[in-house]
Amino acid sequence: MSEILLSQLAHVELLSPRPDETVRWMKDVFGLEETTREGQSVYLRGWAEWLHSSLIVTESDQPGVGRIGWRTYGPEDPETIAKRLDGTDEAVGWVDDWPGHGATFQYRAPEGRHLHEVFWEVDRYEAPEDRKDPCIKNRPQRYPGRGIGARYLDHVTVPTPNMRADIDFYTRLGARHTAQTEVEPGFSVFSTLTCNGIRSTHDLALVPDFSGMTGRAHHIAFRVDQRLDVERAAEQFLAHDTPIEFGPGVHGIDEITYLYVREPGGFRMEINAGGWVNTMPDWETTTYDAAGGNPGQSLYRNVDAPAGFHDAWPLPPTGAAERERDTIASDRLRPFYGSTAGSGR
Repeated sequence: MSEILLSQLAHVELLSPRPDETVRWMKDVFGLEETTREGQSVYLRGWAEWLHSSLIVTESDQPGVGRIGWRTYGPEDPETIAKRLDGTDEAVGWVDDWPGHGATFQYRAPEGRHLHEVFWEVDRYEAPEDRKDPCIKNRPQRYPGRGIGARYLDHVTVPTPNMRADIDFYTRLGARHTAQTEVEPGFSVFSTLTCNGIRSTHDLALVPDFSGMTGRAHHIAFRVDQRLDVERAAEQFLAHDTPIEFGPGVHGIDEITYLYVREPGGFRMEINAGGWVNTMPDWETTTYDAAGGNPGQSLYRNVDAPAGFHDAWPLPPTGAAERERDTIASDRLRPFYGSTAGSGR
């Protein structure tokens, strides 16, 4: 029997030590729409998203990622996942409701310990009359023409100290492991997963964590329509005094045009477009050899990521940071991380 338990990556909670500046930047520069505020959190969405919110900015001492939310494929699926994890160290428990969605089951990945939550009941965005699009009914609102116009939440990338164990866990919940890069057989340094059979690239990516910490995050990505929009986004970032960290360029494994910056709270955000389309339910994981030029970073094999690009948050304390930098800079990992593996901190 075929099984799809999760339909989409619904939201990611971004932790920010400068929440007011982060929210203002997300609205004015990234082009997100504010839905509501509650407590220390502000709920935002891409202009073409039907759900209540896809990015939750919450005040915190350090940048990072909190809750990662998934909508299920049907109303009974949250209970199915809860029963599957009952009695395990991964199960956290039920929450009656959050702003934007109803009864929610929370769990943690076994190794990375990232907090995930699944739900079926959702609030759909209802635009006021002056924001509705009278012609294109498949849009929840008119195109606002503000900032870079981020349209949809695309994916989240997180480190894990045991990639294989977390991949096995996510696939038990119905994710497809679509691709990976190895520095040697059995030692993966990058993996992509998607939760359903109609996803273009990936909604979850994993990278190794060599710090000894858990619960860290590398970046959150949003999508625009066309590759040209990514180039225009670069102009918007520069016009708003937001330095570009990496790109524009084209990733090799998923063929998306990418651009990375850091928002005012210090966390890395990606804007992207394009990418391959994989609708095959029986797709087998593609394995790349990092010695072939790290196609994950560059389709054209001609660029290395800049120093500091492998930073993840929360940043590790001094001893763990040194251990992480030394590991990344080792000869064993050089085929993937390249000669610019040092930290930009």
